[in-house]
Amino acid sequence: MGSGSAALLHPECPATLRTSRDVDVVPVGVPVLHFDAAIMERELGEDSAFSRENLFFVDYVTPDLLRCTPPGWQERVTVIELAPGLEGRCLDPHDVAYNKLWAGRPKDITWVKDLLATGIISLARLEELHQSNPIAKDEHDKVSRSLLSIR
Repeated sequence: MGSGSAALLHPECPATLRTSRDVDVVPVGVPVLHFDAAIMERELGEDSAFSRENLFFVDYVTPDLLRCTPPGWQERVTVIELAPGLEGRCLDPHDVAYNKLWAGRPKDITWVKDLLATGIISLARLEELHQSNPIAKDEHDKVSRSLLSIR
């Protein structure tokens, strides 16, 4: 659901947009208990043997992280087959960028600016998604400030 999904869907992304070592994961349709999340962290997390061997790690995030994603994001995901019987759902790059605007960290703002420069996303579409997003006023204002900073 993070920057990795944009890079996966758009292999032409420049290396500067592919610097993240983590793959954010939100299991779909399966309740994940605290115990399950702890196992994921131990077996696939940043300090795991998996991470050292594969040079990336899995970061389990809760569905709450998607609460400010513009409506309709579920229909905009791209489903890819990771292995027989195992599907991954990648957020649309505009939705990834929107979430990064919501986070508003300097590294996220830079990432969105750089993604805009590739033509993979457009400022007009980000603004359209923002205008139709019924999030709380303080969160809406936060994204508005981030949008101003990428112009």
